[in-house]
Amino acid sequence: MPYLLAAGAAWACLAMPAQAAPGDTLLFDDFDDGASCDTLSPLWTVSDANLSATSTQTSNSGNCSAFTRGDVVTMTGPVIDLSAVTGATLTAWLRQGLDAFSEDVDAGEDFVFEYLDATTTWVPIQTLAGAGPNGEITNVSLDLPAGALHAAFQLRFRQTGGSGGPPANGGIGYDYWHIDDVLLVETGVAPPPPLPSGMGVGQCERFESGFGNWTTTNATRAGINSDTFQSSANSMFLRHDTVTATSISFDSDNLAETEVWIRRGSDAFSENPDPGEDLTFQYLNAALNWVTLETFPGNGTQGEIFTRTYTMPVSAWHANFQVRFVYPAASGNDFDYWHVDDLCFNRAQPDFSVSKSVVIEQDPINGTSNPLGIPGAWAIYSIEVTNNGLGSADAGTVAIGDVIDSNTSLFAGDFDGFGSPFEFIDGSGAAASGVSLNFTSLGDGGDGVTFLNGANASMTPTAGFDPTVAAFQLQFDGAMNGNSGGANPSFTIRYRVQIE
Repeated sequence: MPYLLAAGAAWACLAMPAQAAPGDTLLFDDFDDGASCDTLSPLWTVSDANLSATSTQTSNSGNCSAFTRGDVVTMTGPVIDLSAVTGATLTAWLRQGLDAFSEDVDAGEDFVFEYLDATTTWVPIQTLAGAGPNGEITNVSLDLPAGALHAAFQLRFRQTGGSGGPPANGGIGYDYWHIDDVLLVETGVAPPPPLPSGMGVGQCERFESGFGNWTTTNATRAGINSDTFQSSANSMFLRHDTVTATSISFDSDNLAETEVWIRRGSDAFSENPDPGEDLTFQYLNAALNWVTLETFPGNGTQGEIFTRTYTMPVSAWHANFQVRFVYPAASGNDFDYWHVDDLCFNRAQPDFSVSKSVVIEQDPINGTSNPLGIPGAWAIYSIEVTNNGLGSADAGTVAIGDVIDSNTSLFAGDFDGFGSPFEFIDGSGAAASGVSLNFTSLGDGGDGVTFLNGANASMTPTAGFDPTVAAFQLQFDGAMNGNSGGANPSFTIRYRVQIE
């Protein structure tokens, strides 16, 4: 076929070192410890024992789960060496409190999953907002980012606020989150590297390097602060009254998706907007018209988080692409906040398909009239490569190879009158591939054609049908186009063999 190139016996909790293999458990706890679920495994450390422990109030498995409640509190797992781990996935069962069995959380009383990176900084990887439905269950599944895979990894759960712990509320306190069945498993699949910071395709604006990528109609009403954020320590805010924040322009060629984290203000950390104090997110298209992606209403739950991914049309691809956030009205000084973070511009990816077909060209009995695949016959193989994706492939990265059947011999002579054993047929019009194949001679080591023998070593074939050629590889020049022109770019390679 062608191809495009540590366990404790008394605890239901487990922590393994990095010698584990893909599929192995690195950390597990179902919190069913102690005779009456009143004991937290010693692998966990809590910042306030009055605000975090285990209980039988609700659970996913067994009788018990862990909880946080009442105020800012953290629950920190053991140090695990992940330096030799290729990738890992964290799953957990999380439930908001409900008055029927504990006490419900309010806006701003969020639950954060975070990890300790190699610089001893706690990095959030997911935040669940307290503004969600009371008693709501979330089955969390998170692939650890590359920054988590180091020798001193730790997992931490953090509640961001609350109205008080015991003895308040009849001795049970307020504002519960319940967590159960925490499982960290090695996957063997490396996480993708994070997009670099900045404004451009393949980059993320994280608002950690100042406000230089933005202009605003009022410098006191839009800027950067640390009231709340999705990643790192800052986000952009819009507040007070009419204001628009507009990004610098950049070339948006190959832009597939735009992602953004938006949070409605809350009295718990800034100030909430009111009905009519909506935030609109727009982009500038190739016709230089502002197109609205979404308008977020001001009259919603305080602190509500919106994580959005927008598929971008080809009409958004041009040299002067911009985005902006429009806040048409608010109530005045230090009121009505919106917060924006992690504005990412994802690059369109190529999506290749490869097909192979064969026709019998001639045989020694019938010639070219209804030839058969008998010994001595010539056959022509065609390999078609198509890019079905919007994204183009980087220059010099497209290569194909094929194995020659042991019952055939590759023709290493002149296939089509241009001196090469391979015919290159490019797509036409919008389907043009953008690549080419360079062939100089059978023995040239610097062109795009490599012949391989049965030991998978490069070789120089003999002109004509050569049975010692076991495979070939073709490296193409140029960048293969994406299908933004309305057709799928493609090219076809043809070569001849003789049936033995």
